[in-house]
Amino acid sequence: MKYFPFLLLLISTAFAQTPPRPTLTSNVLSFNIRYNNPKDGINAWPNRKALAAKVFTDYSVDFAGLQEALYGQITDLQDQLPAYAWIGVGRDDGKEKGEFSPIFYQKSRYEAVKSGTFWLSETPEVVGSKNWDAAITRVATWGIFRHKQSGKQLFVINTHFDHVGEQARQNSAKLLIRRIKDLSGGLPVILTGDFNTPENSPGIKTLTSDPDFWLRNTEHLSKEAHTGGYTTFNGFKYNATGPAIDFIFVGDKINVLRHDYLPIVEKDVFVSDHWPVLTRVEMLND
Repeated sequence: MKYFPFLLLLISTAFAQTPPRPTLTSNVLSFNIRYNNPKDGINAWPNRKALAAKVFTDYSVDFAGLQEALYGQITDLQDQLPAYAWIGVGRDDGKEKGEFSPIFYQKSRYEAVKSGTFWLSETPEVVGSKNWDAAITRVATWGIFRHKQSGKQLFVINTHFDHVGEQARQNSAKLLIRRIKDLSGGLPVILTGDFNTPENSPGIKTLTSDPDFWLRNTEHLSKEAHTGGYTTFNGFKYNATGPAIDFIFVGDKINVLRHDYLPIVEKDVFVSDHWPVLTRVEMLND
């Protein structure tokens, strides 16, 4: 059980020491940070917030799609991470109420050119809307980001699928594909999220089987072997089992160099009830 700090050092060193490349490389994180629930005891947010922020800095994260983030948690992270800015709104009122699916980005390298949030429903622009068999309201936050040095742009989108409704997950996947096509303008695409369903499920197959839009799990595209185990939901338990439900997908025009789950525990405090997912991507030259 005490291999976690060693694994953290191993992966962080590998990411930090990757030599400069002529093409644009970025470290991308998908991270369900678990909402601030005082009933989590030793793993309650006040005990985890520094550990969560440290993931950004230890792995030189450029983009982080977070799930289950409440406004107070976002401000906690922002206070600890002055090098980052973020986009997103609360799912309940389109402002600060309810969970966010925000995107944090390293503002010294990137600027947000355009951004927005839509609801995973039949009326995506209606704040607080939900449909199908969804148990609760869900959103997706997107941004077009410009790399300040090179001028290159990319499209990043982050979401959190419903944990109950299979119909909702499949329809959310269809909606995501339509919106990515409409909003991305042909730019390279990165999709992060907690999809609450394994890779072989109908919802994920819907995401990756559209005949007109290529989208793939970065784990399978990585040039280096995946590390960090095979599950992403740990429930604050050692040796948790089960399929991964948190993913990072990319469209074409992107190479994947690394892919890792980050099973981080310090002094019996878990970074979250989900392991962060980290990938290093490379935008291809035009």
